[in-house]
Parts: sequence; structure tokens; C-alpha cells
Amino acid sequence: MSLALPVLLSAKHLSQPAAESSDTDSGCFSESVARESSPETEEEASTEATLKRKATGRLPSALPTGERCPQLTDVSLEQLRAANTPSKAWVAVRGKVYNLTKFAARHPGGKAIILMGAGKDVTPLFETAHGPLEERTLAKFLVGTLVGKEVPAFPVADEFSRVLKARVAAHFKAEGIDPKHSPVSFLRYGLTIVLLAIVLGLQWHPTVQNSALAFWSLAVLYGCLQVEVAVSFVHDGSHGSIGHNPRIWTTLAALHDFINGTSSVLWIYQHVLSHHCYTNIEALDVDIDTSDKDFRRMKDTQAWHSFYRFQALYVPFVYVLLGTSVRIGDVFRAFVDRTRGTLTVNAFSWAQCGVFWGGKAFFFASRLALPFFLLPGVSPWKVLGAFVVSDAVFSFVFGLISQASHAVDCVEWPSVDPVTGNIESDWMRLQVETAQDYAHGSALTTFLVGALNYQAVHHLFPQVAQPHVPGIAPIVIATAKEFGVKYTIKPTLWAAIGGHIGL
Repeated sequence: MSLALPVLLSAKHLSQPAAESSDTDSGCFSESVARESSPETEEEASTEATLKRKATGRLPSALPTGERCPQLTDVSLEQLRAANTPSKAWVAVRGKVYNLTKFAARHPGGKAIILMGAGKDVTPLFETAHGPLEERTLAKFLVGTLVGKEVPAFPVADEFSRVLKARVAAHFKAEGIDPKHSPVSFLRYGLTIVLLAIVLGLQWHPTVQNSALAFWSLAVLYGCLQVEVAVSFVHDGSHGSIGHNPRIWTTLAALHDFINGTSSVLWIYQHVLSHHCYTNIEALDVDIDTSDKDFRRMKDTQAWHSFYRFQALYVPFVYVLLGTSVRIGDVFRAFVDRTRGTLTVNAFSWAQCGVFWGGKAFFFASRLALPFFLLPGVSPWKVLGAFVVSDAVFSFVFGLISQASHAVDCVEWPSVDPVTGNIESDWMRLQVETAQDYAHGSALTTFLVGALNYQAVHHLFPQVAQPHVPGIAPIVIATAKEFGVKYTIKPTLWAAIGGHIGL
């Protein structure tokens, strides 16, 4: 029941036999086109190869051995969007449409991320984690050409991207480091779980009940540990940046449901499929969605209202409602409206439904119901008060950390070219220019925020485990300088937050 994985394809599947292909599995299959027979003459074979080469930009050798491919067809946006179910899962990459229906089950990054991406253009997500070998694997499942444009396209990677990727890969190879391997991270996960259990147990111990200072301090500490779950467990799991087992990623991400009461699946739609793919782009990055008269102003496209002069004073206090707002919105987004920003939320699997509802039940039971019913001598108001304090701390801290890296006054806010309908700057270049780093010299800050103070590095290489992120920062900074890419670093977290609440 994998919830989120950033890897869509793997080179090891290049050797997968085509024999298991069927009408719904074949990469060459299109429901609007009947299968053609294999060419019977050398001339026909040559003609067919030429057509394939023109249509796909790749040699026919990229197609499965022995697979008969029909003439490629045009795929409308409506057809693509409708192919968003387990029985018909199509995705678009660089204007081509691919049928990943049966490949999803053997996808090394897990089935769920393909099913979440089904019916959508997933170009940035695919290209972030894949190279030429995986592109050849993807070509096996070609359906046709997408007619129309679901989202703006980025230009093909420029020299900055190519050089940076090569240098980072060379670094890990020279150091003999698997970028996803991090025993320290697992130690961190284990310690956090133990601390959560201890704090929750101590909070309701009779001795602590007699000390207001101890009781409310533990409530604050629990909220801080919830932040730790979000920036480590959930973040690592949603990006698949720890180990190579999708089940591990699933388990880590699901802690968002059980400990924080918020949906890990919807978080992946928001964070991985939206924010990471289209950072700071109006109408595409859910993180910067605002209403006509929003409580905060964080981008130039918003109209100015006089009360924004005081947002530095009141915005942090509004953030204490973040957790409650998200939990209520989860139900509506998952099962009623079924959208996250401009993204369609595909139907949840039974496993995802189980995590969604089971997580919310566990969250409210462990925080409210059990203390109230198992501890008859405890005031209901005290139980509710502890919950409110912990959740306020979690929402306040996580809200500021989340916003301090992008919704600030010194980064780029890319816009779509009104003529081409595309983004004219290289995707990796924009990941640097739309991010604000901070406190690079502070090991404590790096630990507490899960290396999110190296935000630009994380956005460029989201599959790299947290402990390895600072190690490649000098490479990114030097390469950015060499190619004239703006890299912003603030000295402290407080300075970074100031750029957000002062907008």
C-alpha cells in the first residue's frame, strides 16, 4: 500500500519480457487504434521503423522485443485525464503519453505514485529522478502524442543542470556513498517514537498532573515532536529518500496520518506532485494558493489591503490553526471535491482509505478519547487544553518552517509565458532561484529542521537522504555561481522567517 514514491521507473526493468503485455498493458496500445500485423517485408519493416522513429524520437529498439506496435495516435487532454484508475493508468511526459497500467505493479518505486500521477503530465517528477536508461524503459509504453497542454512545459535541461548532476553523481561515487543510505536517520526515527510514547505517558501520570509547569511543558514538547515527525519521517517517506524499499517509505509517510492526523496521500499531492514540480508558479504550486482577500500577502500578484501592514504581528498566530484546517480539509479534498489545487486527486485505494480513516481515528483517540475515558479523574478541559497546546505548537512551528524557504521576498516567482504557455527557464535553475537557504553553519538547525535549511539542494536532489544534503551543498553553490544562478542564503532561521512574515 505504498503511499508515495518519487521514482517512476527503473533501469533494471529494461530486460522485462514483453510477454506479459496485454491490451491494457502494452506500451504501444491505444484503445482508439486497432493492432496492426507485423510487417511482412523488409520494405514494410523499414517504413514502420521510420514512422516510429519520427513519432517517438527514439529508435525502435527501445520498444519491447517482439511487441507489435500500432500506428501512434493523438491523445486528447480529456482522454489523458480519464486514464487515472488502476485499470487504466496513463501519464504524459514531454508531450508523449505512456500506458503504465501493468508496469505500476512492478514499479520499484511502488505502485501508488504511478496511480497518483495517472491522468496527469508528470514530466518534472519523472525527470527529477530518472536518466537515459529509465527513459528507454518508458518508451516501451508509448501510446501516442498529447494534443493540448495540461501544464506549462519547461525547456530541456541546460548546461547548468547537466554539469550539476554530473558533479553530484561524481561526488557520491568518489566517496563511495549511497545517497539513500542513512543508518543515522533510522536511529532518529526510533528515538522520536520512543520520546513520543514517553511524553504522552508522562503527561497523564499523577505526579505530572500536580505540576502545571510540567504538564504544559510536556504538551509543548509533544507538539515539537510532531514537527519532528513531519520534517523527518513524512518528508523522507514522501520523497523516498531513505533506503530502497517502498514499504519503508509508505510506513514513514503514514505517520503523518497517525501522529499528526493529516493525510499523507494528500500531502504527497501537495508537496511532491505540486510544490516540488512547480515551485512558486501561480496556480500550479499549492503552497502559494491564496484567496482574493487572503489573511496574508506573500506574492506581488495579490491585491494590497491595509491590514497587511500588520501581518508580521498576526500571521504567526493564525498559523496555530493550520493542523485543524488541514484535517477538516482532508475529508473534503479526498472524497468530495477530489482536488488539491489544480491537481485531480485520484480515487484512494482501500489501503489508502484504511490509513486515512485509521490514522484520524488513532490520532483523536490517543489525544482525546483515551485520556478522557481511561483517566476518570482528569478534567475534560485539561485533556482538551493539552491537545490544543500541542497542536498549536505543531502548526505554528511547522507552518513557519514550511513557508520560510519559498514564500519570501528575495526569491524568484516564475511566470508562464503568455505567448508560448511555457516556463522559459530551466527547471533546475529555478529550483535554486525560488528557494531561500538559511543557517548553513548550524548543525543544530540542520538537525531540527531535517536539513530543510538547505532548501535549494533538497529541491534539486529530493531523493538524497537528509544527512548527505549538507555535503553536496558546496557543489551546488559553486556550480550556481559558475553559471550565474542566484543562490540565496540567510544567516539564521529567524532571518529567513522575517522574509516571510514581513511580505
